[in-house]
Amino acid sequence: MKAGGQITVFLSLILVCILSLICGLLESARMAGARYYLQIAAISSLDSVMSQYYRPLWDQYRIFGLEYSDGEAIENEFMRFLQQYAEPDNWYPMEPETVLLKKAVHLTDENGQYLEKEILDFMKYGIWTQGLDTGMVLEAEEALREAKSVNEVSRQMEDQSKEAWEVERVLAKLQECLKQQENFYQEAASALDSGDGHGFQNAAEQLTDCLDQVPGLVEKYKEKADDLGRRLEEAKRDYETKQGDISGNVQKCIDNEFRRYDTYTSKDGERRVEVENLTVLAAEQKKLVLAVMEEAAEVEERIQQWEPEEEGDELDEEALWAPVRDAFSDCRLLELTCSAGGEDEETQGILSRIRRGAEAALLSMVLPEGAEISEASLPQAGLPSDRRGKAIDKRESRSLGVNGSADKVLYMEYCGQFFEDFCSSANGNFKYELEYLLHGNRIDGKNLTDCVKQLLAVREGLNFAAILTDSQKRQEAEGLAAAIVGGTGFLPLIGITAFFIMGIWALGEALTDVKTLLSGGTVPIWKRGDSWNLSLEGLLDIGRSGTVPQGKSSEGVDYEGYLKIFLFLMPVETVDYRMMDLIQAKLAEEKPGFQMDLCACQVEILVEVCGKHVFSSLGMLKHAVGIDSRTYLFGTEVCKAY
Repeated sequence: MKAGGQITVFLSLILVCILSLICGLLESARMAGARYYLQIAAISSLDSVMSQYYRPLWDQYRIFGLEYSDGEAIENEFMRFLQQYAEPDNWYPMEPETVLLKKAVHLTDENGQYLEKEILDFMKYGIWTQGLDTGMVLEAEEALREAKSVNEVSRQMEDQSKEAWEVERVLAKLQECLKQQENFYQEAASALDSGDGHGFQNAAEQLTDCLDQVPGLVEKYKEKADDLGRRLEEAKRDYETKQGDISGNVQKCIDNEFRRYDTYTSKDGERRVEVENLTVLAAEQKKLVLAVMEEAAEVEERIQQWEPEEEGDELDEEALWAPVRDAFSDCRLLELTCSAGGEDEETQGILSRIRRGAEAALLSMVLPEGAEISEASLPQAGLPSDRRGKAIDKRESRSLGVNGSADKVLYMEYCGQFFEDFCSSANGNFKYELEYLLHGNRIDGKNLTDCVKQLLAVREGLNFAAILTDSQKRQEAEGLAAAIVGGTGFLPLIGITAFFIMGIWALGEALTDVKTLLSGGTVPIWKRGDSWNLSLEGLLDIGRSGTVPQGKSSEGVDYEGYLKIFLFLMPVETVDYRMMDLIQAKLAEEKPGFQMDLCACQVEILVEVCGKHVFSSLGMLKHAVGIDSRTYLFGTEVCKAY
């Protein structure tokens, strides 16, 4: 019997099918593994790339940033690390084909949100010393808003007090004119009593000149009073917009001060009505005086032309002058029952000198002895804030970075930890870094000046609010005001002058506070009696000598603390880019050309590789179809952020 091979062929075919199935399953599993292998290789390679962050940026500011020249540099570096995973001979053979940098996010992108995120990450998990807590900062923020509003109202009222004194000076000139009128009236009356017609005419003419001056002085008085009234109304409207930021007790004191000006501004006030009536009275009196002068001229002419008819006749001049004297006695002197406030020009000048000195030579008054002002400067171009321009303040929402008061407190604590100020031992060329974050001037000294002005304004407002609510200090100010005004007893003017004195007193105490802070001391936000430094006599000493004493250091906030509170009130975006300016300028001292714009904090890469089939291929058919069936392309995307 002849043997057949059908079964063998059939079994062989079945075996081939089974092996093909097994190889297909194995190849499918291997390809899935290859993709995972590529994913792991890509992630690891990107980790290696990101581990090459710029070390000085981390060492000095605890910020991660991958410095690079262009996208190709990152791609080449990534390819170098990925190649190490393609070289081993394993179950996942692959050859890198394409590496594409899809996206690189920089520290300067998104208006600084990525920079803020890194800062907050460090502040939440890093080791540092906290200077201020959220509750204290929020309380200080409220106090600073009140200080700003009170200081603005105080400055306006100080201007109004000067306007009030202008009114008083015009009134004093009017009173001087009325006094001269009285003197000329007495001279004229005396000349009539002695029958001196020529002397009467001279005195009466000078009297009419005085009466002619009265309407002009009255108009000037009205003009000054009206100007004061208009400015006072503007000040009241401005004050109404600020009342929400001012506490109740301080509001009551300010309201009382506004009421003191009614005597000057009210058109139906007794004082103003009396002054304005002088215009009509002066015209009436001038008319009477001119009539008497005409009558006196006729008498004088009659006396000169008289000739006796008979020998021994005598002219009764007494009888001729009697009607003139009677007519002149009907003329009444113009009087004012109100009187202008006196003015101690010396004391007022001393007080005004303090304000002028603070405006003209502030730094020289408050800097500690021997301190020198840095005149270093940042580059005038090429900084991150230059390239961003005004766009840094335009954003509707925040997805990263600082959100809320707690984050902002951490953020400003970071500023205090890593940036120097006037009281720090700065090592770099640019000394006043915190001051730059606040004001953004490219010159060191200008930042310090602006910062001291800001600090002075805040302390002045807080001190003024403290004086207003301190009855003892108000009484002391009113006592000095009474001495300046004199014994006129004009209470509204004393009150207005006292308000002026309190404003200068608050300024003098603020100068002392600022000098204390710049010397390394501390000053409380709200002052009480035991933390007050300057008496009124000490205030006058500042005006006389131009020298500000250093106050005692009380439990409170130091210079850096005040700057951090000011930073809390600023838009975070503005601080972000000024911070980038400082970082770039500082690191560029060691590495010229360093730019924050080329520091990536997040990288996204697309990679494609050429894989090889291990358990399946077309074998000999690959030559027939003209392709290599053992290769295929696959890829992945990876993203990494600090």
